[in-house]
Amino acid sequence: MRGRLAIACMLQVLACSGTSPPQRLAETPIGLSSSKPAPLPSVASPVPASGEGGDPESTARVAAMLKRVSKRRGLEAKKTVPGVTLERDALLARLRAHVDQEIPKQAILDEGAMDSLLGLVPQKFDYENAMYSLLEAQLAGYYEPEGGVMLLAADLDGLMAEGTLAHELTHALQDQHYDLKALMKYQTGHSDATLALQCLAEGDATSAMFDVMAPGVILALPDEMFVRQVKDAMDEGPGADAPRAMKEGLAAPYVDGVVFVHGLRRAGGWPAVDAAWQNLPQTTEQILHADKFASREPALAVDAPTTKTLGADFTTADADTYGELPLRIMYGEWMTDSDAADAASHWGGDRAVLARRAAEVAFGWRVRYDAATPTPGYADRAFVAVSAAMVRKLGPAKIRDAAQVCFERPGHAALSLSRAGNDLLFTAGPALSADMTPRGDCALAQRWSREVLGVPKTK
Repeated sequence: MRGRLAIACMLQVLACSGTSPPQRLAETPIGLSSSKPAPLPSVASPVPASGEGGDPESTARVAAMLKRVSKRRGLEAKKTVPGVTLERDALLARLRAHVDQEIPKQAILDEGAMDSLLGLVPQKFDYENAMYSLLEAQLAGYYEPEGGVMLLAADLDGLMAEGTLAHELTHALQDQHYDLKALMKYQTGHSDATLALQCLAEGDATSAMFDVMAPGVILALPDEMFVRQVKDAMDEGPGADAPRAMKEGLAAPYVDGVVFVHGLRRAGGWPAVDAAWQNLPQTTEQILHADKFASREPALAVDAPTTKTLGADFTTADADTYGELPLRIMYGEWMTDSDAADAASHWGGDRAVLARRAAEVAFGWRVRYDAATPTPGYADRAFVAVSAAMVRKLGPAKIRDAAQVCFERPGHAALSLSRAGNDLLFTAGPALSADMTPRGDCALAQRWSREVLGVPKTK
């Protein structure tokens, strides 16, 4: 499940937003013009190492924008930020090299396997290259914390150039005040907390960008209208045909992060956002629900799914906690956005595993909902809604009863949803990792679900 969000994290978190917010947001719906000054100068020299200066012309333009951003954002610039302009292919290569250095290659392969098992991307799908292709057209520049340098695309002009600088230099201020480099360091097993931090960082930078480009406009825009504009932009341009979950995952920090930051700003201005940096959100549940952030409601501890039923030679390749936001995005594969948000609400905690045996993979995701006494259980209601939506989307289920729904998809891994108490369990596989050819059926999924949820076998 981490797949579609983790690649976005690699490109946006490690590179601190390697892509600008959707271009539609910098167009006329919120009052900006489309003037086009001359492109930035191209610089053939390599990116400077930490402590070195950029090219004079780009650095001067960065410095001018840094003053504007610092004033609007209310954070003092503690040091200058060198600017370097690169041709687009060189900029993308720099970003790829940065990702390759920070992220283990096997982690990327595991993430792709998770998405394929769940059916969120096609069975034979190079989603790493697909994500890069999706981003390439939008790649405008990014602030790189390692060297404290601002990288710009040479073909960037007009409002996209100004907006990119405003957005990315907010990241520079975050880095100078809150040590963004250390906070964004990649670590396994903590995707929910990482994504919550990413939402704060991108929401802050996007909101500040609009304050620079169109003062007073963005906070006056209803959140629903803002979200709709982003959703519409996702369905246009070169990425329109990309898998829905991939687009949703890429846009999530810019959408939910902005809504989160605007809630803070409306309540307490930029100081409230600074307070969030000093007491960070720990879960995406806190990002999505203001009351959960205010109370700092912690996630419930959940044991990772066991895999004994699959065979002793299956071993855990990856274990992680994903959070409410990825759960909601996955539900959106089968339901409307509003129904998915409702079904994912009252998330309490989760833990997931990707298991491997030679060329086979299997995925289990255990989600625990908050206890609901004396009202009907949230897990029960989510199971009823999600299982019905899965049947509508995937067709007749091989197993469908009060505790489980399971699908044997033609040429694809078996997919199951089970419930017990306050827990829901998704299982997918086992299947061949190369093409998702099934190596298990719903009977195996049923035994696996009973093992994980502690449900005794019926006679």
